[in-house]
Amino acid sequence: MSGALIMAHMRYQLQRHGWPAAAGLFVLLAALALQLLWVDSLHARNAELHQELSAQRQAQAQKPQASEARAQAQAAFFATLPDATEAVEAIAVLNQAAARNKVSLVTAEYRVTRLGTGPLLRYQISVPLRADYVHLHAWLAQVMNALPHAALDEVSLRRDDVGQDLLDAHVRFTVFLRAP
Repeated sequence: MSGALIMAHMRYQLQRHGWPAAAGLFVLLAALALQLLWVDSLHARNAELHQELSAQRQAQAQKPQASEARAQAQAAFFATLPDATEAVEAIAVLNQAAARNKVSLVTAEYRVTRLGTGPLLRYQISVPLRADYVHLHAWLAQVMNALPHAALDEVSLRRDDVGQDLLDAHVRFTVFLRAP
């Protein structure tokens, strides 16, 4: 069939069926163009993504599990903490540092709590004391250097008179220990 014959046949069909045939033909051609240009490229992209996903899954299967690595890191951290039986040594450090720095420890409150179900104990020590600022600062520095597994939770200072050198202070430490 020649091009002229095809065009003549198309004009005949258009006159016979009218504009709905032309609209249908246009929609058919548009659908064919979309199939060739867009849908096939989406299928190709989908296949690439499936290959990437399978490669990532294989890489993850070869890596050690994140939960295992986290458990190992936690075990290593807990191994660095002192045992619960060494809680008395923390009190001795507080008293020795107080004696060296001329800090007067009045009393102390001690409280042990367990954090969750893990092997971690929190040993809280609340100490009201009386000292001047320089000696109090030196005492705090010495205690924190001697107890690297301790946290300084609270320091409150009070002075009744502006001209007075001595401060009434309240200090709270938390010493983290490994449960037996």
